[in-house]
Amino acid sequence: MSDKCNVVSVIYKELEWADTERCLDSCCYPVHFVDRRGVGSLAKALNGGFKAWANGAEYVWFVTNVLFSPECLQKLIEQMDNNPLMAAITPAFASDHVFCRPIDGCVETKSVNFIEFTAPIVRASVFREHLLDEDMPYWGHDLDWGYRVRKHGWQLGVYHGEQLGHIYIRNTQNNQRVTARRYELRRKTNGETRKALIRKYGHNWKQVLGYRD
Repeated sequence: MSDKCNVVSVIYKELEWADTERCLDSCCYPVHFVDRRGVGSLAKALNGGFKAWANGAEYVWFVTNVLFSPECLQKLIEQMDNNPLMAAITPAFASDHVFCRPIDGCVETKSVNFIEFTAPIVRASVFREHLLDEDMPYWGHDLDWGYRVRKHGWQLGVYHGEQLGHIYIRNTQNNQRVTARRYELRRKTNGETRKALIRKYGHNWKQVLGYRD
C-alpha cells in the first residue's frame, strides 16, 4: 500500500461506470474497489473500504461515480499537504449546495461546514477516529461527519482548482434498471434521513450542524 495515498472506489453497475474506471487508470496511487451491491449503503461501503485498504496511507481518496482529470488527485494531495488543519477536501462540482460549485477564476481551497462524500480526499488519521455513521441514511452522513470532525478542531474544504464531472441520478438520462432502483431508494430515504438527524441533533439540526445550501 502507498504511504501517501490510497484510492477507495465504489463500484457502480451502470454502463457509465466504465468512464470512471478509465479516469481511475490515470491514478498514480493504488486503487481498491468496494462493492455496495449496486444500491447498498454508501457509508458501509466507504467504511469497509477504509478498514481494508487505508491503514498504511496518510490520505485516502474516496471516489464514487465521477469523472476527473489525470492531475486531480495529485492536486488534492498538494492541497492537503498545504492545509494541515483540513480533515478533508473535495473538488468543486455541480452540487445541490452552492458552496461546492465551481467559481470562475478561483483556484483556492475554501473552508466549508460540510462536504459531500462524492470524491473527497480525507486525512486517514481523522477518518480512523471518525468513521461514517452507518445508521445515518443517505445525505445525512455528510452533515453528521462534517459536524463531528469540526467539533474536534478540524476544517473541511472545497478545492476550486479542479472540477469533477458528476451527474446526480435524478438528472441522468439513462434508463437502466439499476439507476431507476437506486433513484427510488434514495427518494424514499429522504424522510428517514431527516428523522435520523432530528433524533441525533434535535429539531433545530440545521442550526446545530451549520447546514446551508
